Amino acid sequence: MQNLPLESIDEITPDWLTRVLREGGSLTRGAVSKVQNHSQQSNWASNAILRLTYSANALGEKPAKLFFKLCRPGPGTFGDSEIVYYSVVAAEIRDAPIPRCYHAAYNQENGNYHLLLEDLSETHAPDVEPTWELATSTISAMAQLHAGWWNHPRLSLVGEFPDRAKLEKYVGFAEQGLAPMLEEVGADLPQEWLALIHKIFETHCEKMIERAGDGHDLTCIHGDLNPGNILSPIASSEKTYLIDRQPFEWSLTTWLGVSDLTYMMVHWWEPEMRRKWEKPLLEHYHRHLLQLGVHEYSFDQLWNDYRLCAMQSLYVPASWCVNPVEREEAKWLWWSQLQKTMTACIDLKCAELLQ
Repeated sequence: MQNLPLESIDEITPDWLTRVLREGGSLTRGAVSKVQNHSQQSNWASNAILRLTYSANALGEKPAKLFFKLCRPGPGTFGDSEIVYYSVVAAEIRDAPIPRCYHAAYNQENGNYHLLLEDLSETHAPDVEPTWELATSTISAMAQLHAGWWNHPRLSLVGEFPDRAKLEKYVGFAEQGLAPMLEEVGADLPQEWLALIHKIFETHCEKMIERAGDGHDLTCIHGDLNPGNILSPIASSEKTYLIDRQPFEWSLTTWLGVSDLTYMMVHWWEPEMRRKWEKPLLEHYHRHLLQLGVHEYSFDQLWNDYRLCAMQSLYVPASWCVNPVEREEAKWLWWSQLQKTMTACIDLKCAELLQ
């Protein structure tokens, strides 16, 4: 039978759950006798928390609660990247900071897919205000993700190599939003910022191409670690999970791991918090990489990579400005991201890397 995604959450039945849990080995005897679901909508998906009841003779793991995600983004939007994340990427990482996947299906023709994942809603929450303990937990999770795929011989399975064509495509998409962005807010920017913005768009891509080189120090990146994609533990003893890896067709998927750290700290933290915590957190990340077997990556190189990726943060607000509707509706977001990015670029003396 062809493994195609469900068309609707209403198709989640006890019989269907029995079949997929048996196929995955989580149910070895008996059946799911009843399922209750609480569903909700998001930008791209329909989600449901499922509560399962089993027959009296059921044996196996028998998960009591599961999270179901049905995504209909349209062909070519995300591809099978999220399926790959929860299956291929997670499988290479010991104690992966990625929720367990019980079943997945993808339709290449229309881009639809579904995921049946462990439910973490009782122990974890998104959009949590970071404390030092939560920040270090998140950084440790990033290090686990990156170390598992660092210079991996099968890295092509989880993303495209960042060669000249890929990096120029990535920067080229964002560049479409540069003029509209500056038309919208350029008059409110300091001249020092404006000059650096133009300098970054003129020269930064070549520096990224140069850094990618022959592929050394590349890994699988998440690419969108906004607060909603970080599941923080409600109890401090739990680990942090990184969810919803949904790169666009033009996004980077294999790159410098530290780019995930800049995405979180530069875009989403206030400058005061970033200034206070970024160096100690980068040191924590580096120590964790060493513990996980990444030995030929000096802290000096990591620090310069962080500065290089801080400039890369400029492409995010510019990308929001490509589409006129998004430019208007999401201005509350990209305007803040632009200001935080340029503040970081000045703080970190990023222009030195463009010489």
